[in-house]
Amino acid sequence: MIPTRLILHCSATKDGQVKDWQAIRRFHVEDRGWKDVGYHFGIEEVGGYLMCFRGRPVLEQGAHCRAAGRNRDSLGVCVVGQYDESPPSPFLLSRVCDVAAMLCFTFDILAERVHGHCEFEDAKTCPGSEWDLDQTREFVDLRLRRRIELGPHIEMDQFRF
Repeated sequence: MIPTRLILHCSATKDGQVKDWQAIRRFHVEDRGWKDVGYHFGIEEVGGYLMCFRGRPVLEQGAHCRAAGRNRDSLGVCVVGQYDESPPSPFLLSRVCDVAAMLCFTFDILAERVHGHCEFEDAKTCPGSEWDLDQTREFVDLRLRRRIELGPHIEMDQFRF
């Protein structure tokens, strides 16, 4: 699979101080019978730090957005937390946009092709009804433009997984 979109999700659970990402993986594998977690990446706070965890290999089809065949052409990124009552913190939003921009740059995905799960399935609110997807796309686009202006010689070590 060559991804042409990025889809943001949320776990719709309160983020704890432990690795909830592993609980999501267990649920997908043990309860749903999938071979791995449905998302390609997970972002969560662990012990006061934001961490990005690997899920499925990026070139492998995900199991995160069946609607409109999006599993076949998109990367799924799950942010652990619940964003229907309040928006993500500025710090969390910034880090999510950093990861999204890195993935968009790597796979030549336009910022306008960063979506929320809710944009494909009406019954979903992912990444949360208080998550401003237009602002997210704008921030990703700014990062992509800056990256292009800096040139390909700039290392992105902080994004290596």
